[in-house]
Amino acid sequence: MKLRLEAENPGYVLRPDMFVDVELPMAQPAGLTVPVDAVIDSGKEQRVYVERSPGVFEPRDVEVGWHFGDRAGIVKGLSEGERVVSSGTFLVDSESRLKSVQAAPAAPKQEPQQKLAPKSNTGTAVSANSVKDAACGMTIDKAKAIAAGHTITRDGVAYYFCSDRCKKKFREQPEHYLAANPSGRTHD
Repeated sequence: MKLRLEAENPGYVLRPDMFVDVELPMAQPAGLTVPVDAVIDSGKEQRVYVERSPGVFEPRDVEVGWHFGDRAGIVKGLSEGERVVSSGTFLVDSESRLKSVQAAPAAPKQEPQQKLAPKSNTGTAVSANSVKDAACGMTIDKAKAIAAGHTITRDGVAYYFCSDRCKKKFREQPEHYLAANPSGRTHD
């Protein structure tokens, strides 16, 4: 920052165009501070992660006041003595969001399609919960394939896939995959 000030220069130690460090004392009100890296600022909200028990953290919305150097003043949302994550906060936040998405119940996307193909007429059944991918032959979880939309119904038979790639391959050349297994059945 540029600053113009007048200073005594005994012995002419200071020279033109010389850089110097200047300390200006500033009084800050007493309060709670955390490292700036501890605060995740999404623009809409500011959050820190508070340790609830060893290795267990919870997100806490806070209101941040002033920033100075590597410290941020907390106006509201945190109490003295609480421990916060001060480094790697982004990773803790990412993992927390990932776990909350995984914990949310996924609504089955293809429920009506599953009802169209009875279990006895399923071309790729291996057991009640697992099926073989109609394109690559890999054993996969039937419910996961349905939830991900990795199914095709052809001639009243439901075919399940491990990925969009296998589903696309089957859709482009179903005769190729059905010719390898004319009945369309791998196991009942």
